[in-house]
Amino acid sequence: MIALGIGGTTVALWPRPSPLPSPIEPAAIEAKGCKEGFVWRSAIFGDSVCVSPADYGEVQAQNANARNNRSPTGGPYGDSTCRDGYVWREAFESDLVCVTPFERDKARKQNADNAYNRI
Repeated sequence: MIALGIGGTTVALWPRPSPLPSPIEPAAIEAKGCKEGFVWRSAIFGDSVCVSPADYGEVQAQNANARNNRSPTGGPYGDSTCRDGYVWREAFESDLVCVTPFERDKARKQNADNAYNRI
């Protein structure tokens, strides 16, 4: 802290915090353990299923759009109830992001194919 006297008033100046580093998109770095051309899916932090960069982008779009695919009035699963025509993605235990049945099947296939996409 630096204290400056200005016109009879003391003003305390705190050092400016250094800026945080920019987050690096997982798709922009080589995912440890994935074969070349594959990246971590990152459905949640720590999700290291290896997928194509295009699939990574789709999963991030699903996450960003998750709220829009939930029932606005709730339902049998409370706030986790999906709109008609949507189901839980279930890419991992407790994954309640609402997606189309096709997208859920794709997440299941990604999980099944993960062993083939790893080094």
